[in-house]
Amino acid sequence: MSSFKTLKNGVISVIGQILTLLFQFINRRVFVMFLDIEYLGYQSVFGNIFSILSVAELGISGIISFHLYREIVTDNKQEIGKLMYLYKWVYRIIAVVVTVMGFVACIFVPYIVKDSNRSIGYLYIVYFLQLASIIAGYFLSYRRTIYAADQKEYVTVEIDLFANIIVQIIQLGLLVIFKNYLLYLVIQLSITFFANVLIMLKSNKDYPYLKKKYKITREDIQKRNMIPDIRNFLVHKISYAVYGGTDNIVISAICGIKYVALYGNYFILQRGVLNILFYRLLNPVQAAIGNIVYSDRNKEDLWKQFEMFDVFSFFFASYISVGFLVFFQPAIQVWLGNTKYLLPYSFVMAYSLTIYLLSVWEIVYKYRSVFGNYRQDRNCMLLSAILNIIVSIALAKPLGVTGVQIGTLVAFLPIAYGRIRFVVGGFFGQSVKKYFLKHAGLFGVVLFEGVTVYMLTRSMPVTFIGILLRFSIWGIIPLAINLLIYFRNPHFKDMCEYFKNLFRIVEDKIKRGK
Repeated sequence: MSSFKTLKNGVISVIGQILTLLFQFINRRVFVMFLDIEYLGYQSVFGNIFSILSVAELGISGIISFHLYREIVTDNKQEIGKLMYLYKWVYRIIAVVVTVMGFVACIFVPYIVKDSNRSIGYLYIVYFLQLASIIAGYFLSYRRTIYAADQKEYVTVEIDLFANIIVQIIQLGLLVIFKNYLLYLVIQLSITFFANVLIMLKSNKDYPYLKKKYKITREDIQKRNMIPDIRNFLVHKISYAVYGGTDNIVISAICGIKYVALYGNYFILQRGVLNILFYRLLNPVQAAIGNIVYSDRNKEDLWKQFEMFDVFSFFFASYISVGFLVFFQPAIQVWLGNTKYLLPYSFVMAYSLTIYLLSVWEIVYKYRSVFGNYRQDRNCMLLSAILNIIVSIALAKPLGVTGVQIGTLVAFLPIAYGRIRFVVGGFFGQSVKKYFLKHAGLFGVVLFEGVTVYMLTRSMPVTFIGILLRFSIWGIIPLAINLLIYFRNPHFKDMCEYFKNLFRIVEDKIKRGK
């Protein structure tokens, strides 16, 4: 694993995400000052519809990525070029398919958007603007993959950051002047298009061989086992689209469009914080994992490395989930300036538990993603999609948004089981039962930490002193308990040593002026 590349990707990604999130916070606060928050609900609902339509992508990006890892290790430009050329043309075909599916799906818009204050014609304008943005992305976004696989994700992050800053400044200015949601939406949707164009131009310079035309034969596809991979991954794609893309639709259809917008506030906060503190740091690790998995490293060393990452994931997941439990409500209140934008605390509890499970097993997902062979856990994905729909709809009426979130929480368990069985049991040959028992005990620890911190902070006022006291209690209790459990654990010591080495690398690079 190239530690410096991984660290560079992670640090630049975090800086980029911090600035992006800052603009999102300012943007949303200004939005609710000039326009009804209901408008933001339209984007979220239609975004869910388009995430379901994304099944037409067939998992091509993931399949191409794990094939690229192999070729980048050997610097095989001919094969890399072929893979990217195939990727480009498949995505163009997918764009046409998504266009047709998008026009068909529009007939459901009146049934999905409940209690809207706008006309159906207005909703269709918003819908088709978002559809146009999605389609344009298929023609340009595929070039991002080469940077991620080559451990140069910092390039796309820098370009995304530049595009975000420029476009969001324009967007905010026009919002204040014209107070027009459609103009606001058009500008927002142009961010990704603008960034993708810049990435395309940059990749033409960095990888000039990608501009060539390559002849793709049936043998090229067959030797990589792509057709079976696509067939198996299609189940994954459909299942995950249903799992991750139906919450807002269910909330809108049963609870009302306003609750979609309120849910979106929590989602932005959760996604932004996790991107800054976790996902952006771990995304570069996936490419590094892909490189070492296809190298000659023995599995014993790889397992030790996995267990080290697993310890880190627990430390982070326990901290962040308890943090969300404590700070979600006051953060939303301070950010948007009114308690009317808050959802019930029962929702916060369910959401915080979901965040813990997603975070603690994110590293498992990173390992799972580099292998392909999607047949192994496709049934688990399918079960997850079915569970999410059944539980969410069943609980939405009696429990509202909280019921939908409980459905998401329950439905994640089959996904986690399938990935853990594949990675821990299948690749590493370790005991899945032992791994689950360990994490069952850790889950109990997190519940204890959450209840303790919540009981100590629940009556604190939303003031500067109140926030400071919350930070103090949150900062001390989970850390003290986690260290008590892990301070003698060899994998915890490996984790500490790993971060020490990263800091040494940074210090050395700074001293050498790089």
